[in-house]
Amino acid sequence: MESMDIFKQIQPDDSLNDIDYVKTFSSFNKPVAVKGVKGEILYMNELAKNLSKLSDQEIFALYDEKLPEDIAQVNGLGLVSIEKIIRLKTTDGEMEEKFFHIESKTLLNKFGLFYGTMFIFYDFTSLVKYVLNIKNNSENKVYDDITGLFLKNQFKEMLSMEVERVTRYGFPLTLAVFFFENLVFFGQSFGKDKLNQLLKFFGIFFKQKFRKTDTIFRIDFNSFICILPHTNYESANNKFKKLQKELDEVIKFQSSIKPILIFGISEFDLKKHYKNYELLIEEARINQQNNKFYK
Repeated sequence: MESMDIFKQIQPDDSLNDIDYVKTFSSFNKPVAVKGVKGEILYMNELAKNLSKLSDQEIFALYDEKLPEDIAQVNGLGLVSIEKIIRLKTTDGEMEEKFFHIESKTLLNKFGLFYGTMFIFYDFTSLVKYVLNIKNNSENKVYDDITGLFLKNQFKEMLSMEVERVTRYGFPLTLAVFFFENLVFFGQSFGKDKLNQLLKFFGIFFKQKFRKTDTIFRIDFNSFICILPHTNYESANNKFKKLQKELDEVIKFQSSIKPILIFGISEFDLKKHYKNYELLIEEARINQQNNKFYK
């Protein structure tokens, strides 16, 4: 997916006519449009023209654009931001809804005066339909019944979504793996009901401590993974050390059966980990083993 370095191709100038929009944007494989000071359309590449031609509505998002509740919920997950639903005519003449993230860039001339806005349209229809399908399909469970955390069948898809955002925007992304040492001994000592109560507490605890953009998965009985966007290794490591200390203070049992948070961190590297998520996970698990050894 393209980075937003395309913005750097626009050089400030005091004359709109001096900008060669065709040369700059014609080869860009996303719809691109530029509006002037009064909202007039100064330029559309062929993809944007086709988008407008096939639609029976305005393709630009309004300032107070109203979105359906289900799309607002998709946006609330933090995986993507949909600003506009555009109805497009298909080859058989039917109208089909497409879901777009629209990025905008304010254009200034060399005097720092506003002369227009550039819009780039990203089609996230497949992603939105995937999320809505999971949400609406009662046979496809999304959350763990005990902890309330995401199930492992959501992990790879959500990680892929976050990685695509990283490749586009360049922000840091960190993966954390963790488990609770002595959890089995706790269950053997207190029974299934008490164990489930503790796991439920863990789910509530993590939901309260993490941001909405962070995503936590219960992979199996005592294995968890957390995706932390906009977070580097140091920040994630400090975060989990703090959580480890807080849990240690809250959970009061004898040391032989006291569940202890053991975690490992790995920061995503585009060159090393892109399309190689297993390596990212493996590095986090190695870090986890080191933390367990030196705890």
